[in-house]
Amino acid sequence: MTSRPSPGAAFLDARREFLASSGWFDATWYAARVGRAGFSDATEALEHFLTVGSVRGIAPNADIARMQSGPYAVRARDEDETDVPAANDPQLRREIALVAASGIFDADFYAATYPKVAERVADLVLHFCRYGWREVKQPSATFDLWHYWYAHLDPARDELNPLIHYLLMGMPASWSTRAAWKPPRPGARLPGDRPVRRACLFAAYDADGVLDDSLVAYVEELSRHCDVFFLADCFVEASELEKVAGITEAAWAIRHGAYDFGSYSMLARDLVGWECLSGYDEVLLVNDSCYLLRPLDEVFARMDGRACDWWGLQATKGVARTATPVQDVTAAPVPMDTVRDELLREFAEEPEYDFLVGSYFLAFRHPVVEDAGFRRILDSVHRQRGKAAIIHKYEIGLTQYLLSKGFGIDTFVDALFPFQPVFTNQYFRLLAQGFPLLKKYFLYQNHYDTPDLRDWKKRIREVVPGAPVEMMERNLLRTSPDDRLQRSFAIVTETDGSVSVPHERDADEFREADQATPVFSHWWAFVVGGDGWLSTSSSVLLHEVAQDPSLKKIVLTRNRSVAVDGENIVVAPMASPQGEYQLLRAGVVVVSEAPRVTLPLPLDDRHRVVMLRDGVTFERRTPPAVRPLRVRRDRHSPVSMFSAASDVDRAAVTADLYPVSYEAGFAGGLPAHDVLLCPSDALPAALREQEQRLSAQLRGRRLVVVIPPSGDPGHALFDEEDVAWLSDWSTRHEAVLGVRDDADEHRRATWRALNGVALDLGGRRYPSTTVVLRIADAVVAARPGQVLDFSITGRPVVPYLPDRAPARSWYHELDHAMPAPVVRDPAHLRTTLETLFGEPPAPVDRKYQRARKLFAGSPEAHCGWRVAQRLRLLATEGR
Repeated sequence: MTSRPSPGAAFLDARREFLASSGWFDATWYAARVGRAGFSDATEALEHFLTVGSVRGIAPNADIARMQSGPYAVRARDEDETDVPAANDPQLRREIALVAASGIFDADFYAATYPKVAERVADLVLHFCRYGWREVKQPSATFDLWHYWYAHLDPARDELNPLIHYLLMGMPASWSTRAAWKPPRPGARLPGDRPVRRACLFAAYDADGVLDDSLVAYVEELSRHCDVFFLADCFVEASELEKVAGITEAAWAIRHGAYDFGSYSMLARDLVGWECLSGYDEVLLVNDSCYLLRPLDEVFARMDGRACDWWGLQATKGVARTATPVQDVTAAPVPMDTVRDELLREFAEEPEYDFLVGSYFLAFRHPVVEDAGFRRILDSVHRQRGKAAIIHKYEIGLTQYLLSKGFGIDTFVDALFPFQPVFTNQYFRLLAQGFPLLKKYFLYQNHYDTPDLRDWKKRIREVVPGAPVEMMERNLLRTSPDDRLQRSFAIVTETDGSVSVPHERDADEFREADQATPVFSHWWAFVVGGDGWLSTSSSVLLHEVAQDPSLKKIVLTRNRSVAVDGENIVVAPMASPQGEYQLLRAGVVVVSEAPRVTLPLPLDDRHRVVMLRDGVTFERRTPPAVRPLRVRRDRHSPVSMFSAASDVDRAAVTADLYPVSYEAGFAGGLPAHDVLLCPSDALPAALREQEQRLSAQLRGRRLVVVIPPSGDPGHALFDEEDVAWLSDWSTRHEAVLGVRDDADEHRRATWRALNGVALDLGGRRYPSTTVVLRIADAVVAARPGQVLDFSITGRPVVPYLPDRAPARSWYHELDHAMPAPVVRDPAHLRTTLETLFGEPPAPVDRKYQRARKLFAGSPEAHCGWRVAQRLRLLATEGR
């Protein structure tokens, strides 16, 4: 279909103005392109483009010409999309004016299709031009943005709003704005005179870098039917990858962050190659989002006998309209013959396309694998701003593309169920029909509020007696967000037939409940951090008071379960009725990050919010230029008390937590610093377990911890020459390097550079930085605060900052504050490391002692005890 509105004079003027002012029109290039050297000036060339060139589909400049006809971009999977422009960006304002003048943007359609956007945004044209097209949102019912993007432009490029291109060129040239409809052809048949050759591109992800038995069992079953090529989108040790070595043709672990389609794309384009895949009769795309319940023999036997170009396990209709829970188990499924013969055309004509075949298990036969458009879409996959764009572009979009080309479709489940059956009670109908998989997401996310999933093992075994549900449960408990899993299992059918769903209060409801709820000074809540773990300081404080029966200790969890020993302790997800009940009554609330980050809902000033940090504050969170200059006198500080390592640290934290007052600081030391010095048997159990695991990994070798800069600078601390030297140095000194970087760092550039030379001591493996520092024999750190933390041990430390940040990034002058000379280049680092482990060890000099005392405080332990005593007083003050 093609949308061809009649352009009015105002729109034609807007096109002319846009091209004249935006810099898009290259008169010299255009004149050469059309073979006209006789244009009198740029204005004449522009008029020729508007009246002749654009009608012929000729681009206004060389870059857009490449977007239209190639060579298309080869984009790294982990490359981010381009930044969203500021609201007042001149080019953005030009695009808004052009879209507004065209009349093609339908505000009513946009608001109805994306109601959550309409609730919070007044200027919908601005939203579309700034965010919407990047999120693959449609501007009207007649313009399918993703179809236009992949059909007429380079789908890997995101510098150009496809609607803007259409208004300048696609409209005059009458290019399609919606996918054409072709009835599906019968499709290809697999060879019957020889075994079918299949390749399986398997996409895996595990946040902890672990390949569990449930995954290995799934890959092993696939290997009976396919040549499996395995790619894990995560950091995986070689020993873990060995688990699939004997059952795969090849296996890789490469972090790219582009979800499963990023792995499919990387395997097809880069690691296996299309030439290799062309030699197979069928190519499967499979991911690890499911548990395997039964062998796949029936699946392949049934599908081998059918003629089709591509197939999956089941199809879904209505995904775009299931934002709210739905459990329609009475709706009759529609036979796939009816879908193919009657409904697919209707689906294609709907304003928003939302029919798809589940991408967790897809098979493509030779006609599809050889199709250039299919390859181009799969090759173009890269990291998106959110999972919704991945789904729309590559899951729904691939279904739409293949059907628009007439490729014959089939599914193992020979019927179309409403909504998404693998996530509702419809799933158990599928299971009874031989469906071989169970979606993990169904169990823990349960976004349609399916009741009684707490009995999932029993319900599965009733249909599939041999299903390895215990093995699945081990993986489920390790990998699933604990708070979501508990919520899912709390949704039950009551005796009267009604469904009970836990209710989570919104901000207004929570505030009202807070005002009406009593607060108890002896109830202390310990809130986990954003990574799901209790901070080291919080763990030490909780350990200090764990056996005190007079205090009720409440551990409020997020995505991880937390096991704590002691008396009068309650553990509950913060996002649960029980967690909210406990939090509302807690007189003391211990957090490790700013309350606005840690606490999802605001608490009134009857609660004493205490911030316990794990390390010395050295780097500013926010540049001073963007801080508010003053604060209202009636503004309530969200923090009643914060811990500080020293008086100097107290001043820095005060600035960091603005508008928290200096008086709120308690310079009694950081409880986390106790961990650096105390005996192993005095550690909290969770920290002791990390220490034992790391010690076993070291096998008696010296440990030198490398700490890259905070955040993700995008480049490694060391180049190839540095890495080679460090490898030799560590061998000569009988030491092992370990890289300690952020738990949520995506690229981990320094770890990648040192992989094979160093141990992975990242936050996923060892949540407590302090435990890592406790074991280290020396530290090479690009974070001044952790340099000072480690100085408490008296062991060698090397502040390594080859790319010094601007001076305003620090609260203190770097060379003055560091306990050792700041190293700024690789040559200086090498000379420093050569004398690091002197015989006898170099004594702690005066500069080291001064920096430790001034910034990190007293090296004596018992900070946790001092903080506990201070909190007991704080809890009762003013009550």
